[in-house]
Amino acid sequence: MALFHLGLSTSGHDPALALVSETGEILFAEATERFVQDKRAWGVVPDHFNHLASALKMVGFDVARDRLRVATTWSRAKADLPVQMSGELLDIADANWVRELQADMHRMAGASLMRLGLTTEMPEARRFDHHLCHAVAACAFAPVEDAACLVIDGEGEVGAVSLFDLRARSLKRRWRSWGPGSLGALYSALTQLCGFDWRQGEEWKVMGLAAFGTVRPELRDALAAILEVDNGRLLLADHATITAMIARLRQASRAPSAPIMDAADLAASGQAAYAQLVDRMLADCTDKDVDTLILSGGCALNSSYNGTIAGRSGFDRLCVPPAPADDGNAIGAALLSYMETAGTTRIPQGDGSPYLGTPVDANRVGKLHHAQRSAHVTDLGADSAERLAACLAEGKIVGVMRGRAEFGPRALGNRSILADPRPAGMKDRVNAAVKGREPYRPFAPVICAEDLPDWFETPQSSPYMSLTLRWRAERAAQVPAVVHADGTGRLQSVTPDSTPWLHRVVRSFGAQTGVPVILNTSFNVMGKPIIHSVEDALSVFMTTGLDAVLIEDTLIEKTTPAA
Repeated sequence: MALFHLGLSTSGHDPALALVSETGEILFAEATERFVQDKRAWGVVPDHFNHLASALKMVGFDVARDRLRVATTWSRAKADLPVQMSGELLDIADANWVRELQADMHRMAGASLMRLGLTTEMPEARRFDHHLCHAVAACAFAPVEDAACLVIDGEGEVGAVSLFDLRARSLKRRWRSWGPGSLGALYSALTQLCGFDWRQGEEWKVMGLAAFGTVRPELRDALAAILEVDNGRLLLADHATITAMIARLRQASRAPSAPIMDAADLAASGQAAYAQLVDRMLADCTDKDVDTLILSGGCALNSSYNGTIAGRSGFDRLCVPPAPADDGNAIGAALLSYMETAGTTRIPQGDGSPYLGTPVDANRVGKLHHAQRSAHVTDLGADSAERLAACLAEGKIVGVMRGRAEFGPRALGNRSILADPRPAGMKDRVNAAVKGREPYRPFAPVICAEDLPDWFETPQSSPYMSLTLRWRAERAAQVPAVVHADGTGRLQSVTPDSTPWLHRVVRSFGAQTGVPVILNTSFNVMGKPIIHSVEDALSVFMTTGLDAVLIEDTLIEKTTPAA
């Protein structure tokens, strides 16, 4: 008989589940949006019973013998918090909606165990502090004994910022922010002002658009004035100041139907305000005893700013987990449950692999030969990396579905669309023919970690696409499809140990073309989550301009070139 710990992300949005063994090993972690194929999965329970059943089967859970302990990512419901925690910057109806969704998730956590026959009554859940879940999940992926761990998100039980000290793999909170000051809420408000929808997670669009704009001091200062930084903690300005600043910003806002570039200056100014505020926070987080910063919370997805931290802010090294937002908290809750049971404060250190999700269904792969009726099917065997590199060198755009899915919002080679970064028109081709998204949005370069100094001005390891770095000018000209308008790239660095197959693809592509860099983007179309099933992969293949799809080592190519 074994005990498994089930962590459930119960924020009402971005639900996820994680399973940790009785020895503290992370066995499984996956966002619910992948399983239900609904972006952000608002209001969907994190222990969706079919998803949970699939995960339990994958980890070898024995229904007749094993036990399951449930843990959540909030110590209490948001409905118990003052409404102004969410409502000052965003529409009050949205704030109340989120509170009610979270209250339902908080109350219902673990109910699916009854549906699966694992219990006859509602299980008792262990409920953990939201920011502590963020911190523990992040530390599990950080290969260090000591660090400062900063959590910045939309909100926690009492505030939106917490600073922890990690010493000998044990955490102690140094301080937390109290009250409604929230950098996450400010960026969501910026997203709305730019004409995008924060509820759909479109903060990405603001970050990408910022490179095309000019920072206007009056807009930057208006945004920065909404929050104050006091000894690292964020405080919301008074109501009169907020009202005046928002009124000023609305004069520069963009209607959703207006040209996107109308919001470029506002996006650039907002990103500059974000950097200014976090700079002030980091100045109060430095510690002479440590040189590593672990960053988590939804704001840790701001890769443009992340790339500027190391070596400039008092920290020489930055660690960001693959899933720093609320979905990643499922791991934190599961680990905290394990730690409580084991009677330890030491956070287990994993192997760093983000490939914790659902594997490719072997039964479906075995039936891919049926696709020969409408496509050309080839088993590439052990040479799949080298032969895929050849396809990319020929200019083909290929969807890849191999092994276990990545946990987190970034596609890291196992659920990716790959292409040749050398043609200047490749970015537009992938955006228009495959992704169906705005032409200004950039793609990520994949590069071998040992090559980073040759290609980037300030090389840093970025295994989870957490950092945006500046290209060396002479190198950027060789890979225009993965160079953003400001001369940067949000890179994924790969090694033979962490990502052996993808490392082989990049090395082989470099041997064939002289350029050891490939273009990577998530295997989805705009508005949809990353694919989950073989059927999802084939659907994108058949309905977009993908030239081919590689499922495990089986390559399926269209019989006529994609448009």
